[in-house]
Amino acid sequence: MRFASETAANAVRVLNKCSAELRPEGPWRWSCVVQNGARLAVAASLEDGFLQLAFRPETTRATAWGLERALKANNTLAGGVKLALDSGSRGLHLRAEIAVLEEQQLMDRFERALDGFHHGIGLLKSSDCEARAGHAAAQYAAGFSANLGELLRESPWGCAERGPNEFSVELDAKSAPPARIRMTESGLDMSVELVRANQAAEPCRQALAVFLLTVSSALRMARAWTATADGQESFGFQVSLPAAPDPEEVNHGLAALSVAWRMCAREASVLLHEAAARCYLAARDLSTTNTTNKPQSEEEN
Repeated sequence: MRFASETAANAVRVLNKCSAELRPEGPWRWSCVVQNGARLAVAASLEDGFLQLAFRPETTRATAWGLERALKANNTLAGGVKLALDSGSRGLHLRAEIAVLEEQQLMDRFERALDGFHHGIGLLKSSDCEARAGHAAAQYAAGFSANLGELLRESPWGCAERGPNEFSVELDAKSAPPARIRMTESGLDMSVELVRANQAAEPCRQALAVFLLTVSSALRMARAWTATADGQESFGFQVSLPAAPDPEEVNHGLAALSVAWRMCAREASVLLHEAAARCYLAARDLSTTNTTNKPQSEEEN
């Protein structure tokens, strides 16, 4: 078979090598069954130099309370995989976008993403949203830390050192705060904060979860996150890369964070107002009451 580009050829070769079953579904779209501890059916597509992977489990109707929990766990998923919500969907799905640079790089990233998919499936099935990265990744990350500054200084993005193995980078987005770049247990973490609040009301947290998880389905590489520290709740987007990424992957990741800021910062600020948050949840047909959305086993405890 002849391919339009080496990018397409690399994508097909990797899919063939990594899939137990591979079936074309349309132009540059495939259904593949992969084996990584368990058989998993993944939809794959190639678009603009990115291999996009998605797994949609059989799900029940999503709830605002469940989506808030999912947002809290999203940035713990391995392999840069993310939980996302289609705009017309009632359930979460898992997805990942991989920049196709060359065959071995794609093979490594594909296998890394499969770990994340299996990690995410366990998370979706579990009532415990705590997810943890592996020790092997932590050791690999530690070995690369010394080269982080050199990698960033060679990129076209202006960076400044904030501390040991931690940098800030100016994004291509008006009024955006600098992105934070640091080495973590799972690899290179790049993130930008959209909004921060002191004790955000429950409808606001839930509306932000619904909105940001929905946008995550349309963004490449970037996944929504939330965290609480010093009594304040932060919401934003993150890109998770391997500990020793290609410089082009870093460029793609920072571009993704720039797009995420431009798409979401204003809307996220609006959803910090409780009246707006309730209207948004009503428009999405999602309840604002967490008690009625909890699984039966938790209500009884």
